Amino acid sequence: MTRKFFYPDSIAIIGATDNEKKFGHAVTANLMDNKDLAAKLYPVHPKSETIGGLKAYKSVLEIPDKIDLAILLVPAKIVPSVVDECIEKKVKRIIIVTAGFAEINEEGRKVQEQLSQKLKEKGIRLIGPNCVGIQNVDIGMNASFIQTPPKGNVSMITQSGSVGAIVLYEMVWQGLGFSKFANLGNMADVNLTDVLRFYKEDENTKVVTIYLENVVDGRVFYEELHEVARDKPVVVLKGGRTATGMGAASSHTGSMATDYSSLKTAVKQAGAIMCESISDYIAAIKAFSFLSLPKGEKIGVLTNSGGSAVMFSDFADDFGLKLAPFTEEFKEKINPFLIPLVKKVNPLDMIAGASGKEYYEVTKAMLEDPDIDIVVPIAVIPTFLGMTTSEHYEGVIKAWNETGRKKPIIPIFMSGNLLNEPKKIAKKESSPIFLNPREAAYAIKMLIQYAKRKKIIKCETEFFIFKHFY
Repeated sequence: MTRKFFYPDSIAIIGATDNEKKFGHAVTANLMDNKDLAAKLYPVHPKSETIGGLKAYKSVLEIPDKIDLAILLVPAKIVPSVVDECIEKKVKRIIIVTAGFAEINEEGRKVQEQLSQKLKEKGIRLIGPNCVGIQNVDIGMNASFIQTPPKGNVSMITQSGSVGAIVLYEMVWQGLGFSKFANLGNMADVNLTDVLRFYKEDENTKVVTIYLENVVDGRVFYEELHEVARDKPVVVLKGGRTATGMGAASSHTGSMATDYSSLKTAVKQAGAIMCESISDYIAAIKAFSFLSLPKGEKIGVLTNSGGSAVMFSDFADDFGLKLAPFTEEFKEKINPFLIPLVKKVNPLDMIAGASGKEYYEVTKAMLEDPDIDIVVPIAVIPTFLGMTTSEHYEGVIKAWNETGRKKPIIPIFMSGNLLNEPKKIAKKESSPIFLNPREAAYAIKMLIQYAKRKKIIKCETEFFIFKHFY
């Protein structure tokens, strides 16, 4: 049933409007802007003849065809009557974008519970209320009021529309794309576990990301998380870690936030990744979206900036990462590409004059070395010696492509707006750029951690988690 939310054949947009100052406009425009969307669209508005060039209907009951999905953008006070019309129309799936229910006050909670119960009795599934909507980028469906991201392999579930938007916008800026996006709002019916179960089976979802504040039925959620994490990386960010945060979460969606320490333990035991901040969250998503899992823990570092390598080494030590000692064979192999001043130790400081050619040759040598599992090219983009702003990154990606992308590379490029050209290449090549040493070290730690967890999750610890989680 959850799948059909993301693959509807027909959509009624109830509260659709051409007026940019009206609440329903953004969702209406996002759905209508993609001419490749196969689903038939039926705008509904009591006073409009046409919307977005399509015939508009006074009510969902006037639509002559079957409706798979109804999206409600109407004021909260008329949501109940519109829901009754959807029931009469035999719509099987509803998204209530409108706010003004359990998150507001007790009266709103009672109305939400009545709606939920009524729909449940009729076998109708509900996402929301109080949500920004959903997206299926694979088919060009943006049934939300946030921007459409490029296609990718990441699918997100979020209880907060604004946090979901923040992460989506930041990921797009960093070259990541999406497959699916779902903001569940107050979770009056469809919850995290329902969508997680769908993402598990969705072949276009390679990385699952979750922002949550509270969990409905902790044991079922844990079991599903465990199953998904066997095959796909799952990255979790929890809002409401502290007593103050839990109070804010309660007023946000009208639900009590789940205890953080219990959830953190459960997520860890399930084999998923728990992040402590949005920056860590995006770093982990970026790593899993672009990179294969490493076969070992030995890291090779090359740089034109000794200070940057020192900072990376500090964070590598903080995260328990291991730099590989260079073999004599490796030193001989890279010797032709280094000036005599360079010490052949790891991290390899090739000095500021190293060009894109040196980056290509040394990166390739590290990728081909059986004693190096992960390669970290670090660059502060030079503005001298006639070098271009993109040549170092081009060299790194060329080496990665020529070696079949078998090993993860973690390019750290710290150069402000000089990254504009490398970012264009990254987008074209579907390759990552990490923006600082800590982010890169954290990403490596998550790759190694997940590679280990896929092999060492122990079933006998799970019952303990059930007793203490939720």
